[in-house]
Amino acid sequence: MERSSFAVSHDGPHVVIVTLTRPEAGNRLTAEDLPALGQAILNAGSEPDVKVVLVKAQGEQFCMGRDPGPAAPSPKSALQIRNGVTEPILGIYEAIRATPVPVIAIVQGEARGFGCAFVGQCDLAIASDKATFSLPEMDTDLPPTLAISAVLGKVPPKRLTHLIYTREKIAAKEALEFGLLSEVVPAAELDNATRKTVARLTDRRRPALEAVKEYMAIAPHLDPNAASRYASALLSVVLSSKT
Repeated sequence: MERSSFAVSHDGPHVVIVTLTRPEAGNRLTAEDLPALGQAILNAGSEPDVKVVLVKAQGEQFCMGRDPGPAAPSPKSALQIRNGVTEPILGIYEAIRATPVPVIAIVQGEARGFGCAFVGQCDLAIASDKATFSLPEMDTDLPPTLAISAVLGKVPPKRLTHLIYTREKIAAKEALEFGLLSEVVPAAELDNATRKTVARLTDRRRPALEAVKEYMAIAPHLDPNAASRYASALLSVVLSSKT
């Protein structure tokens, strides 16, 4: 599948690659792009043989954020803003969470605003040491509450608050320390590092991959006893699975 803003391709039976394809615009995404991109990721991960979904980007930047499009001729109502702005953004975060297999962001350049939050929402994120990350929405007095919702539980609150208030652009090494990333490698090694990680996922059974993602999404919100019982139930299901 191919659209003006992204393309979907298969790399063998177990890997789907979703590529952002607007390098001339910093791979910014419009409100119209977001539902289709989220659905493409969810559809890819729902294919029975697929074990991992990669999200990459063409050009120098990963994603410079959301493209707001032309200014509205008159102020929008709260309902219009919700339907046209906030829901599409929350929808793509939800699609990543609902994708049953790991979604991995491969970041080669700048991830700004929505792009930064998108990386944080993914299950894993491998970045070049040349990549940078920022949440600059407060430059225009826009509190980035949607972006915050994407990284809650992954980034320490005070560090996240500092990043938002100061609007600083941080390097990949610092983003790794924050919890936005899972791995940072030299730029020349990004493709090789991606292949190594993908190989470590695709040689595992899909039910096991699904169980880890499901448990990591739910267990942190349970009390310790419930988390333990849920771990036992989920493991029992995987051990008894024939697929």
